[in-house]
Amino acid sequence: MTVPDTDTQVLFVGYNAAYLRAIDGRVPSGSVVVIEEPDMIRKRNLQDAPASFDCLDRIVPARYQQSAEALDLAVELSAARPVAAVVPGLEYAVPAAAALAEKLGLPGATEAAAQALRDKVRLREVAGAGGVRNPRWREVHGPEDILDFAGDGPVVVKPANRQASVGVQLLDSVDAATAALAWERTSSATEYEQVPDRPLDWRFLAEERLRGPEYSIEALVRHGEIVFENITAKTVVPGPYPVELGHLLPAPLDQDTKAEFETAIRALVSATGFRTGILHAEWILTESGPTLVECAGRCPGDYLIDLIDLAYDTRIRLTLIDLLADRPVTLPRTAQRTSAIRFLSARPGTVTEVAGEDTAKELPGIRAVEVDVEAGQEVGAWASSWDRAGHVIATGPDADITRQRVLDADAAIRIATD
Repeated sequence: MTVPDTDTQVLFVGYNAAYLRAIDGRVPSGSVVVIEEPDMIRKRNLQDAPASFDCLDRIVPARYQQSAEALDLAVELSAARPVAAVVPGLEYAVPAAAALAEKLGLPGATEAAAQALRDKVRLREVAGAGGVRNPRWREVHGPEDILDFAGDGPVVVKPANRQASVGVQLLDSVDAATAALAWERTSSATEYEQVPDRPLDWRFLAEERLRGPEYSIEALVRHGEIVFENITAKTVVPGPYPVELGHLLPAPLDQDTKAEFETAIRALVSATGFRTGILHAEWILTESGPTLVECAGRCPGDYLIDLIDLAYDTRIRLTLIDLLADRPVTLPRTAQRTSAIRFLSARPGTVTEVAGEDTAKELPGIRAVEVDVEAGQEVGAWASSWDRAGHVIATGPDADITRQRVLDADAAIRIATD
């Protein structure tokens, strides 16, 4: 990691408290400027956020979600203080961050790659053309399209340009009533605190439902070349909403399967034309090999960066800034240990009691325990990543031990509901 120049600033498009917390004290005081949607500043009460982080100078209001308004700030911000790097802080900020970097002559994803990563319809087009294995798919505009595509077979219906599994549904079979309900649920999915109030354009697609274990690849890329990669094994909840239940990394794979994934991610980098930054690509390992589900061009959620740092002794968020500032980086090729996360769940209802947190914290290898619900709070069934009740994180010498440790911590916590 290179110590950032105190005479430059780092621009974040999208406010990400976890990212700022991780770099606070490790980058110069006041060296970060965040561009955020005015509606997001209001909804998330971010007016006083700069006081919470020594590294954060200010938050600048500007539209960037499906808008080019933030680009108008480029000259003004760089004139006041040279910009060293532009970082996408959130999923919806990926295209704007890439456009800003290009305008300022800095490394980044490239606008074309960012647009493909933010729209699964476009991603399917470019990935397929580049030889990446995709499921059969079709853009849909209503229930009739879903029914026509699916026939009587299993299908996935999802938004093409949202995040966090919002609106994604797995259907075992489709008839007219099922297609109508799936379309209503998918097209009406909302994220009040994640999107501005103005109308935005959403696209939707139906895909062949794949069978097989799920994985993700987290890769750091410099000038089109992968300089670090990790494969994560993923667990999702059963049922119609494929929300992640846990992650384990590095995934315990044989060398041949690992090589297949490495070939697939390089083909994806080439197909999208991605240049510099971080990728989080999700795959299903079918009988034919790794098949692409989707890919993001920003730091993954679900605490995956924290898991990577624990396993590899890295500081990926700082390294990403160095990459985007075109500074040299040194990264490990192998992990020192394994790490895992398990997300907490509760039966739908009103929370009456939360117990076992202290017990879980004392178990071997447990690195974090966080419960996000409390007595009196309403919890519902999982329909997206926002519905989870907390998490536990563990490390260990191998996959089996780490998996058992995180399951033991999960079992120690009791969230009672009425």
